[in-house]
Amino acid sequence: QDVEVDIPGGKAGHTVSPCKAAGCYAPGGRYPLPSSVIMTAVTARAAGCEKVILSSPRPAPITMAAAHIANVDIFLCVGGAQGIFSMAYGIPSSTAGIEVPSCDVIVGPGNKWVTAAKSMVNGHCGIDMLAGPSEVLVICDDTANAKVVAADLIAQAEHDVVARAILLSTDAATIDAINAELD
Repeated sequence: QDVEVDIPGGKAGHTVSPCKAAGCYAPGGRYPLPSSVIMTAVTARAAGCEKVILSSPRPAPITMAAAHIANVDIFLCVGGAQGIFSMAYGIPSSTAGIEVPSCDVIVGPGNKWVTAAKSMVNGHCGIDMLAGPSEVLVICDDTANAKVVAADLIAQAEHDVVARAILLSTDAATIDAINAELD
């Protein structure tokens, strides 16, 4: 449902307008990320997109299962810039009779090559954003739960070898406890 509200100096709001074809990217590098499939493909389907295309290199069984659950129409087993360009410009019908339509929007995380490709297709189709490497800064004191802080650091660090997980604390014992959880 569209929403518009008055705010000081004007109006703010949003318009819900499903696109014909949504391209979703799920990284397939060091670890499978089925959560990326769910977060992008389910959202596209819920928004009313007619076709949902997923691109992921070397998909693990859990990635394929997530695509099935999300009701993805076409699964491209290709990643990086090739996957982004395939979704942006489409692929003509093959001998198998499958045609990949040009997507109206492309969403999902990826490495620097995915980000570079998304910057190049932006304008031809919509994109969610140009994301950089994952970063997290956790600031804590002696009241922090070491297991929770370690989990937060790991959750970002596992995305990419250039991801940065930084801990800042006022308490040396807390740092030692968190380091013990990370080992």
